Amino acid sequence: MRRHDEPVQVRTTTRDDGTEVPDAFLWRGRLYVVREVQSTWLESEPWWEAARTPGHRVAPERTVWRVEAGAGRQLGTGVYDLAQAVTAPAMAGAGAGAGVGGGARAGAGARAGAGQDEWWLLCQLD
Repeated sequence: MRRHDEPVQVRTTTRDDGTEVPDAFLWRGRLYVVREVQSTWLESEPWWEAARTPGHRVAPERTVWRVEAGAGRQLGTGVYDLAQAVTAPAMAGAGAGAGVGGGARAGAGARAGAGQDEWWLLCQLD
């Protein structure tokens, strides 16, 4: 596993059940198309990361998507963990941008108050 913690731009699509899932992401100038969503889970950011943000007492949460994706036929596919900030109801709209996001790095992972469009590539599984 290789850790990256880098902002990425993610395009999502809506499933029949109304759930938005990653469809493609742009990383280091290359477009990766998601072939399969393997799993998703909710996790809290480590307390020491949350402690770096003034005024936050509780570690913010993020949704992590484990996806199989490829940047073309010649390169094959890989498994990647993408994270999306979970915006607290009181913070809704704070820092939110329009369209597909990425934004400036705010530490290792997404922060509370970050827009729903902020995504991070956490790691690449070998």
